[in-house]
Amino acid sequence: MLKGKDGIIRVGGSLDRLGGVQNWNIDPQVDVVAGWGMGDAAEEAFSTISRYSGSMEVYLDHADPSDDINPGDVMDVDLYPGGETSGSGYYSGSILVTGTPMSGSKDGIPTKTINFRNSSGVLTKATVA
Repeated sequence: MLKGKDGIIRVGGSLDRLGGVQNWNIDPQVDVVAGWGMGDAAEEAFSTISRYSGSMEVYLDHADPSDDINPGDVMDVDLYPGGETSGSGYYSGSILVTGTPMSGSKDGIPTKTINFRNSSGVLTKATVA
């Protein structure tokens, strides 16, 4: 069983590891085209183009690589849900950063959220060698 505390995110050309990761999500989707003609008993649907979007939340830290991520940046990302041990699965893709809202409260640690969508290509699933 995977444990969220073991998760790792790497970004950029050198795939720098982000620190203070609190959570992440990815939402793979496809466009659907549907149609029917006279005399058909049911609609027929099929998928066309795929995309994905998501976000990563990290502690706000000016010494961390996440501090240099800004809207408009295009970068590679690898998301390891259960860590980087041999045999573990991970997701990889090229992302376009769409926003980087930050927040803080009097009783918490300030955070930065990195919202993204695919910049090109598809989200792939691979296994750590």
